[in-house]
Amino acid sequence: MLRRNVIGIVAVALFSTAALAAQIKEMPRTPIKPINESKIVDINTGTESDFVNLGIDRAVAKKIVDGRPYRTKRDLVTRQVLTRDQYDKFKSSLVAKRPSTSKKG
Repeated sequence: MLRRNVIGIVAVALFSTAALAAQIKEMPRTPIKPINESKIVDINTGTESDFVNLGIDRAVAKKIVDGRPYRTKRDLVTRQVLTRDQYDKFKSSLVAKRPSTSKKG
């Protein structure tokens, strides 16, 4: 008799666990952002500190700011602001947006 009660309790526990597990919905997963995710900086509007935060030397960052405007980010190499190696290192973090040329009429 005791054995029958224990088996009954275990069966009820397993059944209720399975029923509760079926009702629980999984929470939606949010993408994990890396802590040191690189930021994209516009070479025509970024500040010196933005460039320094990317890892560019302060003197080179000042040259970038002083040489504005740029048509493309490749202008940094053609104008000899960055070396080819420096450009290859930072090109994924740089962008050259053209200033808007809206005319008032």
